[in-house]
Amino acid sequence: MTEKEKVENISYWKKTAEKFFEDGKYLEALEAYESMARLDPQNALAWKGMATAFSLLDKPYEALESLNKALNIDPADLETLEIKGLILKKLLEENEEELDRLKTSKSN
Repeated sequence: MTEKEKVENISYWKKTAEKFFEDGKYLEALEAYESMARLDPQNALAWKGMATAFSLLDKPYEALESLNKALNIDPADLETLEIKGLILKKLLEENEEELDRLKTSKSN
């Protein structure tokens, strides 16, 4: 595949993923972003898109993995850092609730 074809394919998958997001088809959007990442593993946008799709599919740990890959590519991306922080905060809150329930059930 030539560089021009690669760029065209990445552009196609990006537009396809965005359309799927607009239509609420998050699994399909995820697959489109995965296609982008296969074509260009150093494409931070592809990893961020995958993270968004994973998050909307209620797969926060997979979202974090994708965000970490995006941050390895672009460590200074503040938006990615903020999204990662929000996901970690949500997971912490959920785990604290579960710990409280376990503590309460053990003390009874």
